[in-house]
Amino acid sequence: MHKLETDFYTRDDVVAVARDLLGKVLCSCIDGHLTKAIVTETEAYAGVDDRASHAYGGRRTQRTEPMFQDGGIAYVYLCYGIHHLFNVVTGKQDDPKAVLINERRQPFG
Repeated sequence: MHKLETDFYTRDDVVAVARDLLGKVLCSCIDGHLTKAIVTETEAYAGVDDRASHAYGGRRTQRTEPMFQDGGIAYVYLCYGIHHLFNVVTGKQDDPKAVLINERRQPFG
């Protein structure tokens, strides 16, 4: 496994980024505990023109501000006051595109 470079995320085509994230392994290490998950489902959100996007119509709020940054960072928000959803910001600064990540957890050797 290798870490994806920033240029992977800063491409203009958010659908291509979403497709290319399928099968990738997300890794985190918190307090010495390594967790890995395989990306099995993605949803692309194409920014200001996408009615399903939080940034539709150029909405720029404190919550959506991460979407307006350069690609490669996380955009996490609370959905319905219950679930935290993880997105990867894509594209260039001020072009708010993101990919929602759905994953299936499984043990790795």
